[in-house]
Amino acid sequence: MGEVQMWVRPEVMELGVLPILPPDKISIEMLSRLLQYAQDLGERGYPQMNYHTWKHIAVKKMGLSVECSMVVFFSCLLFSRLHPGRDRELEATLAAASSQKERDEVMGGVEVWTTELVMTLYLHRVTSAHPRAVARQASLHTLTTDPWPGSKVSVTAGRKQVLEEKHAEFVREALPELLSLLAGHLQVEDTEKKRRSSEKRTSRELLGFMKSAGVLSEHVVKSLAFIIGASVQGEKCERDLLSVAMDTNNCYRSGYLSKKKAFQKGLFEQWLLGGLDWAPHGEWLCVRRGSRQPWPVVSLASQSHHRLVASPPTSLRLVYICELVDGLTAHMGDETAPCDIKIRRCSKSNIYILQPIRHAVIHKCHDTRVILGPVCGRLRLSECRNMVVICAARSVVIADCRGVVIHTLTPQRPLLVGGRTQGITLAPLNIHYPKLKHHMAKAQLQSHINMWNRPLHLGSEGVLSGACEVMNPEDFQLLVIPFTQTAPIDGRPPLLPPGLPHEFAKSVEEAGKCVSSFRSEVRDADLTPEQRAILQKAIDAKFKTWLRETGKQRELDQLQRLSVTLKWE
Repeated sequence: MGEVQMWVRPEVMELGVLPILPPDKISIEMLSRLLQYAQDLGERGYPQMNYHTWKHIAVKKMGLSVECSMVVFFSCLLFSRLHPGRDRELEATLAAASSQKERDEVMGGVEVWTTELVMTLYLHRVTSAHPRAVARQASLHTLTTDPWPGSKVSVTAGRKQVLEEKHAEFVREALPELLSLLAGHLQVEDTEKKRRSSEKRTSRELLGFMKSAGVLSEHVVKSLAFIIGASVQGEKCERDLLSVAMDTNNCYRSGYLSKKKAFQKGLFEQWLLGGLDWAPHGEWLCVRRGSRQPWPVVSLASQSHHRLVASPPTSLRLVYICELVDGLTAHMGDETAPCDIKIRRCSKSNIYILQPIRHAVIHKCHDTRVILGPVCGRLRLSECRNMVVICAARSVVIADCRGVVIHTLTPQRPLLVGGRTQGITLAPLNIHYPKLKHHMAKAQLQSHINMWNRPLHLGSEGVLSGACEVMNPEDFQLLVIPFTQTAPIDGRPPLLPPGLPHEFAKSVEEAGKCVSSFRSEVRDADLTPEQRAILQKAIDAKFKTWLRETGKQRELDQLQRLSVTLKWE
């Protein structure tokens, strides 16, 4: 076996952690009590916990809202490594339930691994290490520790960290505490401290405590795959963390004790921290060692510094689009393994990526339209404004955005987080292309399970309201994708998107009738050639004005530039 490479899963840290839990609700003491309580419940709480048990703990013991407890539970299901795909089964079963009683019975039978749930809660402590908070802390640290006016500052110190680096630092610092928490050592130590004043421990008890505090069970190491990925040098596929740690070539370094079926905590921690590297599908490797994507891309800006790169080829891939200004890019694929998509700091652009996607992040973009293929995981928009996003996704999260219109098909309630989120409009999916149903099948999304119009706005204080509205059917319009569809034929109705509600389909039909009626009226009108020329000129002028006012003219210019680029290529 070659050298082992391990990494912090960027998708869990960036997409699974949401700013919805108050810090005092997820303190180490609270999580220790949660784990102890779950173990005391026996099979109902450990090693797996059903939703009703978790809801009782979250609401009655931790003081969380019911909505918050459900969001955490579904996030744990979405990123679970011990039982992947459980959320897809749950969506279909819930859709088939005809009453609330049946839904409660279904939810009562759904279980998550307790250690993964505890890790999900623990990782929410990283919200205090949000980029803005980190920047404030870094500024304060600089002011209080660096001499002023200051000595020479190295280039590395001045380089801006990517989010992946901040998350890796958080995990490195928190790993000893997290391992102790999962192994139950923190709660044992806490109990022993309470007993110390009242009764003395015997030497046998002390020896047993010291032995147990230095050992990690196989289950704890296996559950760490929730946040830690592993692979072996020379292999493109990912390996299970437990199997790598138990391998004969690594067991002496990882501290595996075959007779006890456990790991020495100190050796395992040292081995894990020593092997942590950049994620093969993370942003850091993609930006520095990725290859340029051969997708067509044009920009009308005088100076364009956009990036369109993909991470080195492995089983998991990231496509990274950054700083595209007044541009257009398009790709339609049918890749066997869905890739991750990250779109950052793009403005006044149109982005079409029509292929199955694993997870998608859209960050700090404005005045841009993004059309994505079905996302089998989570779609997250953060700090965006004046955007139009069209995408079917298993989970949709909108954080600190304003003036955003989202056309979606999703089996889970769209989640709005952050106090600065406002002016969000939700609408059903409005696109159709030849491979859409095939791509949805690959993403395991079903058109009849759709909760696009049931948003949930959560903050650290609980449920919020007033930041979101549902689009009026009269304002709904279909989007024709210029790369995949032929010109519409008179008299033939357009292909409707999957999962389109009846009232929206009726609105599309009525709009089509209005256009047909106007065409018939003009065609049958008794006009002289001069009158027809005047009418045609007036219609053209009105149409050009509409193109300018709506920004459609810019898109036409981008399409024209793209067609010229493709012609010469």
